[in-house]
Amino acid sequence: MARIVQISVSPGGVPKLPVPEAQVGSLGLDGDGHRDAEHHGGPERAVCLFSMEQIEALRREGHPIAPGTIGENVTIDGLDWSLVAPGVRLALGDTVVLEITRYTSPCVNIKPLFVGGASATRYDS
Repeated sequence: MARIVQISVSPGGVPKLPVPEAQVGSLGLDGDGHRDAEHHGGPERAVCLFSMEQIEALRREGHPIAPGTIGENVTIDGLDWSLVAPGVRLALGDTVVLEITRYTSPCVNIKPLFVGGASATRYDS
């Protein structure tokens, strides 16, 4: 069964920091902002999800990554990501249902989180 590892917000940019809970609205999580509103946020990019398993794999490769550091709002463990596609609805707890609208590409601002400045796009999955 999938579980939420961390909920993360920031006033803008990365890293996003852990919060115990957050209200979710049509534009994302309360308390979360974006420095680049053209490429981040908005009703079709309101909440960003990422895999704890992927974070752990990146750590094993030596990358200094942790939940929230790449800008995701919700870090999830145990989810079958092959089922996560545009149009799929994903329940987070008992009250929040998100609709997956698109995949995203890694932001250039997370490049320092990859050893040797490796291209973050290598890890886009």
